[in-house]
Amino acid sequence: MTEFRGRVDEDAVIAFARATNDPGDLYADGVVPPLFTTAVVHGAFGAAIRPMTASVAMQGGAGSVHAEHDIRLLRPMVPGMPIRWEAAPYSVRQTAAGVMLVIRIVVSDEAGLPLVEHYWSSLTIGATVDTESGADKPDHAFPASARSRPIGTGRISVDRDQSFRYGGVSGDRNGHAIDDEIARSEGFPGKILQGLCTFALASVAVVDVAAEGDARRLRRFAGRFSAPARPGRDLAVELYDAGEGAVAFEAWQDGVAVIKHGRAELALD
Repeated sequence: MTEFRGRVDEDAVIAFARATNDPGDLYADGVVPPLFTTAVVHGAFGAAIRPMTASVAMQGGAGSVHAEHDIRLLRPMVPGMPIRWEAAPYSVRQTAAGVMLVIRIVVSDEAGLPLVEHYWSSLTIGATVDTESGADKPDHAFPASARSRPIGTGRISVDRDQSFRYGGVSGDRNGHAIDDEIARSEGFPGKILQGLCTFALASVAVVDVAAEGDARRLRRFAGRFSAPARPGRDLAVELYDAGEGAVAFEAWQDGVAVIKHGRAELALD
């Protein structure tokens, strides 16, 4: 397990908010966007998943995708705060679609108190594995009963240069997000957004509708990536009451669900 160290840079906080089209007025006054650390921990995931993939006896497979993400906001962080983070293997599971590898990443303060917890799930498509290991990852399945309790729809614009701006703040400059030719060679009509960019954009819409724009109320944000989103086409995020301060959601673009099984948990006070 490798430990990384850094700080919550004041300018990086503002840059992240702008890169994810978050209009929150609080970020200039010492509040950190709730999904800020998705950009911070990007390198830690890569450092952890490579040896994990090498150590798991998988058969077959046709590439890996970021399948799901689940972030728990345990304590507030503030600009200027020193932080450290660690990534470690969490579980291996066989699914109908392939082998799911889950990395758990914990961001802590200088004293070691956890601030944010990530469960980053990577699916190796079509692969099989003989032995599963680790604990089940936390569930965030969309409860069927929530369909009868719609809250509303949040809409957020997706700019033409969205993937470039997100790549700048996160370091996630995967070719299909910044180069049309690479995207087309992979079967897409053009550039697609990074999954965590889509994730952050959806969080802005959820906070706007369910938390009256107060990002400090968000305690958990989870979802399954079901299709790539593209720059220049707005997202519609449909929200439903899941009970006890929880919201179930789905994010749509051009009639296609790009995030399914979304769950946001909010502070009730």
